[in-house]
Amino acid sequence: MGDTHSRIMAAAAKKQLAPLGVRQQGRSRLWLADRGSWLNVVEFTPRRWSKSVSLMNAAHWLWVGAGFMSLNEAVPSQLHVEFETEEQFKGAAREIAQAAQVNACLMDERFPSFQAIAEFVIQRAESSPERLGPSWWGYEAGIAAGLLGRVDESSRFLRGLTDDRVVNRAANLLPLIGRLDAFRSAVNINVAEERARLKLVALEQPAF
Repeated sequence: MGDTHSRIMAAAAKKQLAPLGVRQQGRSRLWLADRGSWLNVVEFTPRRWSKSVSLMNAAHWLWVGAGFMSLNEAVPSQLHVEFETEEQFKGAAREIAQAAQVNACLMDERFPSFQAIAEFVIQRAESSPERLGPSWWGYEAGIAAGLLGRVDESSRFLRGLTDDRVVNRAANLLPLIGRLDAFRSAVNINVAEERARLKLVALEQPAF
């Protein structure tokens, strides 16, 4: 977005999202709320060839250690607005920011604990064995099950991966399945490295 509509959008977003602990990442389109082992993400997406913005809410699991801003559970919005005049865009930005606030609250309600996140990712992988079950969804489920001490499930998910992007990642965790402290320590390294990459404050206590 250009400077004018970026400034208007940022002002509207700050007013609505700051009370939730959602902060802009630098001057980017991403706004993040730090939940320790995961991030509640709001993305105000510009269109490349027009002066406009769309809304996306998402969760980013720090414990996956993706190495990039993966939107592990994304909630796209139908909201999209074109910039016409400053006054028109101020009203539109306010509406989008309000929707972002509502969606961010709903994301927190969906995932109030790691137990809730784990049950979600495990069920999702179970329901998609042919598509993403052998890929990122299965990898997430394998980690989640391992952190809960559900050894058989963790082994089944991590040994069933076929996507090269996650097979090597899983190889580092497979010897640790059933050794809960060691497994958690390895995942805590993922969290710490991901937090450092995103320039987040280090946790005082391990996430798991």
